[in-house]
Amino acid sequence: MAGWVSSTVGFAAPVALAAMAFGKYFQGVFDAGSPVLLSFAAVWIIALFHIRNLKLGSAFQNFSTVLKLLLTGAIIGAGVFHFATPELSFLPTRSDIAPIFATPFAVGLVYVMYSYSGWNASAYIISEVRHPERNVPRSLLCGTLVVIAIYTALNATFLLTTPATELSGQLEVALIAGKHIFGDNGGRIVGAIICVGLISSISSMTWIGPRVTMAMGEDATRLRFSGPQKAR
Repeated sequence: MAGWVSSTVGFAAPVALAAMAFGKYFQGVFDAGSPVLLSFAAVWIIALFHIRNLKLGSAFQNFSTVLKLLLTGAIIGAGVFHFATPELSFLPTRSDIAPIFATPFAVGLVYVMYSYSGWNASAYIISEVRHPERNVPRSLLCGTLVVIAIYTALNATFLLTTPATELSGQLEVALIAGKHIFGDNGGRIVGAIICVGLISSISSMTWIGPRVTMAMGEDATRLRFSGPQKAR
């Protein structure tokens, strides 16, 4: 049961959500294409890299992740010099207590959860990691700290450069914030950067997710077809 939940809610759902966001951002950047068709295309094309072999899939994942980190850092760095609402404070106040226990806050945490859902991903591929007793704990700790720093800094950049009324209820918040930082053309560039980041997210979930069904195939006889296949 844990395997089925992990495969569907833990991996398939984040892949679908990231693909949906990719379709919306791609359409916002290039003013072309259907978000639904773009989402399908992104998932299938990325899957082909991982179906080919492990070396190609890992190389694609490493390249897309490094590119995402560099481009995200560029957005944060540029946003530092374009604060439109410097009076905005992130310190908690007494009036913040009620919203924390309200339904909208709980719903918002669902999307935050997806942003952090890959913190334990290296544990799923422990058999493919060199010196796992040393590298897996390091990856769990360093990966979580890096994500916390980037997630907080990026969202702070969005809030400090763009009025909250323009961000409320919008999926492509980076595209909107990018227009405030760089202008209309720069906003499209930011949207393209987010597309690259979403490709990396889809790739990581596509890479790790099948390891769950593979483990289920090793343990359950009736699911043997999903386990590792011996070469004939």
